[in-house]
Amino acid sequence: MRSTGIADQVGWVDEPNARGTWDILSTCILTIALCCWSSVYPNIPRRSDNIFRQSAGKINLFFIGLLGPEFLLVIALGQWSSARASFKKFRDAGYENWTMTHAFFADMGGFLLECPGSKTFPIDAEQLFWLVKDGYMDYPDLDTADIKDKSKSDSLARMITIGQAAWFFINCIIRVAQNLFLTTLELTTLSFILIFFVTSFCWQHKPKDISRAMILKTPTPIALIRSKYHPRPEEPWYQTPLDFLSREEWVIARLWRYYVQILHYLHIPIFTRPSSKPYDYLPSDTFLRPDRVSKVLFVPCELLFACIFLFAWNFTFPTPTEMLVWRIAAVYQAFFGVTGGLSIWYAEEAILPKHLEKFELFQCPPKKTFPRFAWKLRNIHPDGDPDLTIPLRILFPNILLSVLYSLSRAFILVEDFIGLRSLPGSAFEVVSWSKYIPHW
Repeated sequence: MRSTGIADQVGWVDEPNARGTWDILSTCILTIALCCWSSVYPNIPRRSDNIFRQSAGKINLFFIGLLGPEFLLVIALGQWSSARASFKKFRDAGYENWTMTHAFFADMGGFLLECPGSKTFPIDAEQLFWLVKDGYMDYPDLDTADIKDKSKSDSLARMITIGQAAWFFINCIIRVAQNLFLTTLELTTLSFILIFFVTSFCWQHKPKDISRAMILKTPTPIALIRSKYHPRPEEPWYQTPLDFLSREEWVIARLWRYYVQILHYLHIPIFTRPSSKPYDYLPSDTFLRPDRVSKVLFVPCELLFACIFLFAWNFTFPTPTEMLVWRIAAVYQAFFGVTGGLSIWYAEEAILPKHLEKFELFQCPPKKTFPRFAWKLRNIHPDGDPDLTIPLRILFPNILLSVLYSLSRAFILVEDFIGLRSLPGSAFEVVSWSKYIPHW
């Protein structure tokens, strides 16, 4: 890009005939908002929710995508992994009309089980498979067209978003090619576009904005079903009576639930959780375990997203201090992207299994004050759900990494906007398309 000094920087520029400050600002905000909103596919809310409560899951995911789009991608990858596994399992069992759409519909709480001995509760694709396979209920009479008919997916809005994102991406590439200044806000917008395309790919078969689930019935009491599958059916359950068939809380899911619980204790219920027992819906911000294919897809995306802010290393900033802090924040974003994945892998493979084995052997908390306090810190869930236990060796380092990530992320987002107060002159020059398109 064209080299410019601080003396060449200008403030707010109107755009009567060319590119101005408002044009940069509005285009980036529009593109980010479209990408976040169009890539959000919430789960099905509870049947009793009004229109405002039904929007809670979608708004939660929207803010996750806005504040940390890579976390939204992790949610999408986990659901994509689960849907692909369900698709294969049903097809191998001979259910030829089971599609990826069916798999997503089931995992998003599309089926509610009504049986003696329990309130109605949602079942996912894995639980449904075993109930159908062992004859507790008939295969659901629901084809893909019926599910799509329930879906409120707006193809026109999706096409507009794809078109806007593609146009923005091409325009930024051409600006760099012509040595024109690219703002940090545009660079951040490019990072959202990257995550948007990958997230949309993962959720391409997931129905959108379905408001009511389908009720399935079985005459078999829930106690008999649990005795069929659970080695210790008398043990308490925490979400639904059949969640043990498919529930596998990996490290990120445990950490997320821990932080959400802290927010609830602070009376900041940003991300809601079902208050009934059993659950009457499946929360949208659930981190399912991704498979190997999903991890292969995630790694390059995460590395590019984490390192994209380093491209602004030699950008012109309003002050030298802002440049220095940006560089520190960009380096940490790259560091977090690289080491975050490795630390999660090490925690999942090495620390968590040993800790859980030890935790099961010593269910009673220690009597001494400090060890007892440390014991309680591992699990702050009101019901003491053992599947949400976090070893302190995982929790404390992650808190530190996450706090630093939040601070660096916050600075980048703030600097994107306050940096517009003083930009090089070339930031307001328009792309010369005539170099690529004759007679433009």
